[in-house]
Amino acid sequence: MLKFGPYVVDLAAGELQKNGSRIRLQEKPLRVLVLLAERQGQLVTREELKNRLWPEETFVDFEAGLNTAVSKLRDALSDRADKPRYIETIPRRGYRFLTPVEIVGSSRNSTGLLASSAPPGEFPSAAETIPAPVAPSRPVDETLASESLTGRPSVEASKQPSMEDQIARIRSTHSLWIRATIAVAALILLFTVWWLTPLPDPHVTDIFRVTQSGRLDYLVRPATDGVRIFYVQRAGDHYDLMQAPVNGGEAQKIDPPFPNTLVWDVSRDRSRYLITSFARRGEPAPLWSWPTTGGIPVKIGDIVSGSAAFSPDGRQIAYHIGNDLLIAQVDGSRVRKLASFPAQPDSPVWSPDGSSIRFVLIDPQRNTSSIWEISPDGRNLHRVLPDWQGLPKQYCPTWTPDGRYFIFVDGSQSVSRLYTLREKQDWWRRSPRGPFLLAAETTGSWSPLVGLDGRSVYFYGTNFQSDLATLDLSTQHFSGVLREQRSAMLSVSRDGQWVTYISRVSRGIWASHFDGSAARQIELENMEGAFPRFSPDNKLIAFTGLRPGMPDAVYIAPSSGGALRSVGQNSDRTSDPDWSPDGSRLVVDRSAADRSVAASPQQPGSTLAVLDLATSAVTDLPGSENLRMPRWSPDGRHIAALSDTRTEIRMFDTASHRWSTLAQGKSLGFPVWSADGASLYYQDVLAPGEPLYRLQIANGSRTLVASFQSALDNGISRCVFVALTPEGIPLIAQDRNHSDIYGARLLLP
Repeated sequence: MLKFGPYVVDLAAGELQKNGSRIRLQEKPLRVLVLLAERQGQLVTREELKNRLWPEETFVDFEAGLNTAVSKLRDALSDRADKPRYIETIPRRGYRFLTPVEIVGSSRNSTGLLASSAPPGEFPSAAETIPAPVAPSRPVDETLASESLTGRPSVEASKQPSMEDQIARIRSTHSLWIRATIAVAALILLFTVWWLTPLPDPHVTDIFRVTQSGRLDYLVRPATDGVRIFYVQRAGDHYDLMQAPVNGGEAQKIDPPFPNTLVWDVSRDRSRYLITSFARRGEPAPLWSWPTTGGIPVKIGDIVSGSAAFSPDGRQIAYHIGNDLLIAQVDGSRVRKLASFPAQPDSPVWSPDGSSIRFVLIDPQRNTSSIWEISPDGRNLHRVLPDWQGLPKQYCPTWTPDGRYFIFVDGSQSVSRLYTLREKQDWWRRSPRGPFLLAAETTGSWSPLVGLDGRSVYFYGTNFQSDLATLDLSTQHFSGVLREQRSAMLSVSRDGQWVTYISRVSRGIWASHFDGSAARQIELENMEGAFPRFSPDNKLIAFTGLRPGMPDAVYIAPSSGGALRSVGQNSDRTSDPDWSPDGSRLVVDRSAADRSVAASPQQPGSTLAVLDLATSAVTDLPGSENLRMPRWSPDGRHIAALSDTRTEIRMFDTASHRWSTLAQGKSLGFPVWSADGASLYYQDVLAPGEPLYRLQIANGSRTLVASFQSALDNGISRCVFVALTPEGIPLIAQDRNHSDIYGARLLLP
């Protein structure tokens, strides 16, 4: 074991401890710690770390992966790059471990993690050697007991075998028994060894890139006909239906029958596509059957759904709407509900033999997602992995064509990973079911799709890069800000001196000046944060806290550091807080934590409420059903909010208590007030050029502030309006290389 300060690295157990308490730390950061501690006081270059952590053939973004590992290690050690106690950054070269390191405990037990510091593929073999049994060599006793021969005398007695022949025959029989016994023993031994040696774990090799655009929508499940992969690609104000060869190559746009068409599935006989046309991605839409040879699509009854799949025989479809899972004939007739759930089902897939349907059950109140199975007759409902994770984050189920393996995504870590289950086990050899880790790329792995030959798996990998920039409205010129911070969900303080944001690396909340100086992290106590916002006096930060297994809740933290405080009622799910001008109240998105049905006029998805921080009183805003992302005007006269469908921005007059509609569009971003409260800025992200508008509250006039078509035509996948400075300068997040499809060869023993 390695000891430094209050920390101990247990090399045998592969864990980090502080004062006897275990600290959660992933493999890569822990290996970086061991490599640095082994050479305490010496420079360890980035190139050395890269070579030790990843082999040459690994297809990853080494720089981002190493930066992420070091950042997580520093978080675990409560260390800071600008004032290091343990890990010093040598700019453009590498790192140095500063604190003296002691080796304690037995060195014989300290080889496990040190060996794991070598690149994959260089681990020493630890296979047992079992010697083959050797038959003892001993002579056969040549003294035979004398026996009397009985029977009638015969003149043919001279033809009886001689004594020597009888001895030879006995010896031969004895030798055969010995050989047979040895052979049986050897077979039993070999079978025992064979049985005790499990099948090798399934894994992937030869990862390759299928698409190159970086504009793919990874939230839409791809489909394949065995030769091509079908997916959708963002194209400004709409989505294009695309196809690419399964082994990579030039992608081509498909001429679809409708705008924003996507392919949910391809029938097994490759004669029909199961398609839908959506206005906004993620909303339920009608299902259609479209011949693969072209022609007019046929509407499948009155069915609408968020995702669907053909049965293996092509006669039925499985789909979901609201909290119900259903099946129907392929023409839309004989609709039958299999089950209703307290959460939302999604992504149904049939087993290859048609005997079961697996699907994801999403519980937004507990921030969990688990995979379930049900028979087509509605029986045998059960969780597929009931004991694997206490707080499951399982998504995107799919099968191999032969039904031997089942593949899904685990999203419980900072990077999504592919796992597989062995569904068909051999009686003659021990074969654990799993789950087995298939892929853990730094790009993440999402929406797996197995090729029809069962030899390859395809998935979305995200190489996300987002640069924050100010937009000069007179010149339409962008100027980068906070380039090193990798910020998200940024907001600006009322005086314009501070910004607060979520770090894409640590998922923590940070506050700093615009130039990145005076940066400080807000301790979140085992949770993630979202949409942090400064109080008017800059002393507090309100944010949404995301704690595993718990409803979202609004918290307040001192901006200079200190204990967190939960606000609101524990029985409610609250999120997206914004401050009143005097800092005494918060307006929030609020919904009941035990809500179990989809939003409807009778049962809205959410309402807006005002929290009084002095009295803890919660007051609903009348008429705010199905609104979200509230923003309080700086003059206190209005509250603007976005509709659940993202098609409207509505405004509440705090004096008259009346609502009015300010703007409508295809897919609107959250509203942002000007410093004086006289104007409201918003973006329509599905309109041509992703335009940014300014709306005058007094007369309702709308002005185009900026169009980002030029940036979108030159490698930017999205331009997202984030915030506004007190001087009225827009802050824009420029997203690049968001996601592409990758492939990998499957080895499934």
